[in-house]
Amino acid sequence: MQDMNTLLAPERVEELKSLANQVNANALKEEDPLKRLLGIAEQNGIKVMQSDLYEISGALRKEGNHWVIYVNAFDSPKRQLFTIAHELGHFFAHKEKCDEFIDGQFISRAKQEEFAREKTELEANEFAGNLIMPEDKVRALAVGVINADTIRSLAKSFGVSTIAMQTRLHNLGYDTSATRQAA
Repeated sequence: MQDMNTLLAPERVEELKSLANQVNANALKEEDPLKRLLGIAEQNGIKVMQSDLYEISGALRKEGNHWVIYVNAFDSPKRQLFTIAHELGHFFAHKEKCDEFIDGQFISRAKQEEFAREKTELEANEFAGNLIMPEDKVRALAVGVINADTIRSLAKSFGVSTIAMQTRLHNLGYDTSATRQAA
């Protein structure tokens, strides 16, 4: 099966997958997804803090000479997990371009800047999906017909929401059309 994320260039999808796989290979061998992500952050000198971010899920900021990931303390643990992975995506894929990433906040009014921001967000999501739900592990567990029960079971295995799992399966080329009720 071929990756189905058609919003990014196939070469970029492969680059992000490779980058996430490299980060995973260097991560501490930890089964708990949150502990693994926190370990990745710590290994890279990134502080993770919970805060009341109102309607924003997360942010990554360079403060002095170190980076901080802010996660909305009122989001669900599954949302927080994805947010941390997303912010790590910004760190590994975009830290040379900018020193602050605030998710959910659209500042730009120029179409070209808005497109670049949307692309950056899509790339961070693609990285996060690969980091939390590595393709080889998803493919090993996603056997047979993909239905609502399969999605729920896989989501539980990876510690993510059913929507995140369904999106990941779709992006990996699985037919998820019959699973709308899983979310």
